[in-house]
Amino acid sequence: MKIMTLNTHSWLEEEPQEKLKQIAQKICHEQYDVIALQEVNQTMDAKRLTSEQLKNFSQVQEQTPIRSDNFAYCLIQLLAEQGETYYWSWEMSHIGYAIYEEGNALLSKQPLTSQTHLVSETKEKEDYHTRKILVGQTSVKTQCITVASCHFSWWADEKSGFAFEWKELEASLAPLTTPLYLLGDFNNPAEGSGYDLVAKSQLPIRDAYPIAQKKQAEATIEKRIDGWENNKEGLRIDYIYVPQDCFVTSYQRIFDGENGPIVSDHYGVAVTLE
Repeated sequence: MKIMTLNTHSWLEEEPQEKLKQIAQKICHEQYDVIALQEVNQTMDAKRLTSEQLKNFSQVQEQTPIRSDNFAYCLIQLLAEQGETYYWSWEMSHIGYAIYEEGNALLSKQPLTSQTHLVSETKEKEDYHTRKILVGQTSVKTQCITVASCHFSWWADEKSGFAFEWKELEASLAPLTTPLYLLGDFNNPAEGSGYDLVAKSQLPIRDAYPIAQKKQAEATIEKRIDGWENNKEGLRIDYIYVPQDCFVTSYQRIFDGENGPIVSDHYGVAVTLE
């Protein structure tokens, strides 16, 4: 089983169309079973797509209309041109940079059903603190799994920000009985307070990095980026959490200039597991 996550920084990069093609090429080459994407944007005034145009799309409740420049939709079209079929879902969390509807996406080789969980203290889409986690059910080799594309806020204190959001998601996912995979941008560095909070979770998950049999470079951001303007070092803030009984054969940093071209202000993460 192969899974990957990437904060795409979509449409905010230089030469975004070329980088979109590079992401599609990597997916075609690696044949990931499940993919989680964050900062997946569409402009607010782009043309709305009809249901007939949205092949293999899984709607969530109160679905935000999909527009023609939705980054995930454009990626699905490029994959289809290469003969690759992915089922997918997307939902916005908030408005970004005054012009984008920004959210998370999931892609799966197998049929997908999805829901969103509002986890933030704020609910207004105009507030960039508003966060929705996209959760989907799909299957890999006949096994049903639950996978989430996550984009959390930064650590504030033990009651707000990331801590509040994590506890909300934790409560929502606690009743699940299927194997659980959490992928995405947690906005909290390894060995920090947010990371420690997740490590103490009652959810049956583990960070894939420390348990991988083979692993490559760790940091997923370098120096300053949006939201980390004062950062001066490499940090691992993008994660793949896997079920406790998984055997992780390899952990790779991707889209870092060595293992694939740089396509975002974040590097991606890919894991192969049994």
